[in-house]
Amino acid sequence: MSDAKPFDSHYLMELARQRSQESRAALASFMIDLLGDRPGALTDTERTLLSDILRTLIFKLERSIRDRLVQLLADTGDCPHDLIWFLANEPIEIAYPILLRSRVLRDEDLIELVRHKAIEHRMTIAKRPHLSETVSDIIARVGESDVIVELLRNDTAAIAEATLAYLVERARTERRFHEPLVKRAELTPELARKLCHWVSAALRQYILTNWDISANTLDENLDSVLRDVEIAAGDDGLEGKADALADSIASDKERLKRLVISAMAAGDVRLVVALISKGLGLRKVLVRRILFEPTSEALAIVCTALGMTVKEFLDFVAVTAGMKVEVAGGGVEDPAVAADFFNRVSEETALTVISHWGRRPGFLGALRDLETLQDE
Repeated sequence: MSDAKPFDSHYLMELARQRSQESRAALASFMIDLLGDRPGALTDTERTLLSDILRTLIFKLERSIRDRLVQLLADTGDCPHDLIWFLANEPIEIAYPILLRSRVLRDEDLIELVRHKAIEHRMTIAKRPHLSETVSDIIARVGESDVIVELLRNDTAAIAEATLAYLVERARTERRFHEPLVKRAELTPELARKLCHWVSAALRQYILTNWDISANTLDENLDSVLRDVEIAAGDDGLEGKADALADSIASDKERLKRLVISAMAAGDVRLVVALISKGLGLRKVLVRRILFEPTSEALAIVCTALGMTVKEFLDFVAVTAGMKVEVAGGGVEDPAVAADFFNRVSEETALTVISHWGRRPGFLGALRDLETLQDE
């Protein structure tokens, strides 16, 4: 380039020896012009000299000048590796553009940074375009939940099936993973079916729409998660006793409500399921799923139909919360939000919805009814 700034090592060294703000600003300005005019044209000796000067003075430059210089270095593909590595290890206000864009950083560099630097560095690397499967896997296994969400939202990051399988399993207790996981292009139908066990009704519908999965097949498999933690029917005879007790009081609404509340407080889930099933005419698989849904809207419909007060409902929700962590990936639900939905549903509406649920063949259909109710 004919008008490119000439590389004058003596001039650079003279500026570097001076300690005034003016000389440092002039030095930085010279290097910015030099790098901007001659990308890829510096010799190894010239790059080494620039690298040495930068590492010495980077913290002594005015913030705005330093930021311009680091931004330029992040986009310079032939910067010395040791300079880029030095900058990548600095505090995030310096390292950010380097971590996000520098092509000089190799996979092994990114892995080392993910393992040993601060969360801010991991968060930035997770946003980096075109991450490899290897780096994505390290982020998934080392990174905090916020970092993993950032990775999942990075559409250009390559994520291996094994890594997604690990994150789908973690999604049992990490609700924030649900939405970005179901929208990953790499998600397989098998992983989508597994994820359906603990995501919300809206995300289940998204999965059904975007993957070739039968709603009936999905309904048949949803109860397997509950069976894994041994709250489904067993062969110890207690199921029959629970059904017999439920039959005997199903017509006494007040007694039914009191017994449901006391059975849940005692942790007798099978009795709770039998009582609600008999009292409201719902299939047990549907009742179990309602009890352990990540959110409590469907449970609010059931509790309203049973005649509970808002306080009784919130106490009931609080008891199920601990079980949700184990079964459905539940987090902490805002009681005010739950109470607001409960108070907006009349007993008449709840009984109408329950009647419709009793005629629906699948759990997903019941939840679609609930979404319609929420939109009204």
